[in-house]
Amino acid sequence: MRHGITSYNLRGRMLGQTDIPLCEIGIKNVINIAPKMNHLGIRLIYCSSYIRSIQTANIISSVIGVNVIKRENLKERHLGVLDGEFKDALCWRDVVNKLGEKNFTPEGGESVDNCLNRFTNEMKRIANSNLDEENVLVVSHGGVITLFMRYMLHIDNNLSFLDNCSFHILDTDRKGNFHVSKLNVSLI
Repeated sequence: MRHGITSYNLRGRMLGQTDIPLCEIGIKNVINIAPKMNHLGIRLIYCSSYIRSIQTANIISSVIGVNVIKRENLKERHLGVLDGEFKDALCWRDVVNKLGEKNFTPEGGESVDNCLNRFTNEMKRIANSNLDEENVLVVSHGGVITLFMRYMLHIDNNLSFLDNCSFHILDTDRKGNFHVSKLNVSLI
């Protein structure tokens, strides 16, 4: 699941390592969808260590009554000099278009491979430690989720990008392999 909306999301600013909270609209959206998540059988919530992810997880947890576990490796990709910049600024347009390319690393930022390795390994740890659980929810970030879906599960970017508060449903087998069940589920 992608965290609730922030002021940066609303303004079209790139959001990587800057740790900002949900805005009022984001909080209201998460409060609105939380009761609708009861039917999903979620037994545990994992979230990144960024406040926007923690807030999203805690609001949902307070409604569906499950524990939240924070994991550092679920955080967003470090965008370096791009963090906080406007996505549509002419001076960044070419650079923004390269963000999903395997061989591109923004100045001062994190490579796609490093980001994918830490996120994928964490997702595998979560899957392997919850093989007997019915369902878990992972609250993370749009960029890293899109990279994971594109490069690890081979899903086209147009299908894998998530709006805030939306999620993909993935199944795992006993070997910890991921399989897509549903894409872009929205309860808003």
